[in-house]
Amino acid sequence: LGLGGPPVGDVMAPLGFSIVVVYVVVTEIGLLSILIAQLALSYEHVSEHKEGYARMNKAYVCVEGESVLPRYLRRRFYEKCGFDKPLPFDNGDLGPAGGIQVLEPAYIRATSKYVPDRILR
Repeated sequence: LGLGGPPVGDVMAPLGFSIVVVYVVVTEIGLLSILIAQLALSYEHVSEHKEGYARMNKAYVCVEGESVLPRYLRRRFYEKCGFDKPLPFDNGDLGPAGGIQVLEPAYIRATSKYVPDRILR
């Protein structure tokens, strides 16, 4: 008699499946691009601060090695280092005690990247 229209389920099944596939592909591409951006930013952050991380790791290793030494050896090492003597900054200008002075080469100040900071952190 033809009272109803064509069966909708048979026509919509391939269309619905293709819409779901397109949605999943677009979503995966978007999430993958967000992941790549996050990895790039974290790599940039680590590469900017790699010297600081290396020094922090070196200090950690030194403290761990120092904690193994007996107390009398540590005390003798500290007395040899002379941490109680003030460090001279310039002629006649004595700085604080408790450090080891390392003189820098004169050519370092000639570069454009030089920042006049004398404290090694």
